[in-house]
Amino acid sequence: MNDVDNKKVKDLIHSIGLMNNLVDKDVKEIIESQFRFAYKTIRELNFEGLTDEEIDNLRTNFYFKYIGKIYTDSEIIKRSLKRDEIVKQKYIEKNEKRD
Repeated sequence: MNDVDNKKVKDLIHSIGLMNNLVDKDVKEIIESQFRFAYKTIRELNFEGLTDEEIDNLRTNFYFKYIGKIYTDSEIIKRSLKRDEIVKQKYIEKNEKRD
């Protein structure tokens, strides 16, 4: 976001706070909490050893007002796990070179 967009967001947060008798910090916390909840919930799920069908049946759909549905499925999970494994392997190789 550029400076103009940041200013618009701050102004919107401030106006929401004024309407609800809340300080800007509290409004921002309320807005961000739903995204932290979704992130934490997905991170806490253990996908290892699950079949594609089992992953797809997990409750990994989140609905955000004005944004819509955010979800994950077996293909997204596979790519994420593969990426994590590559990052771990590169980290291990990098540290082995230092020794």
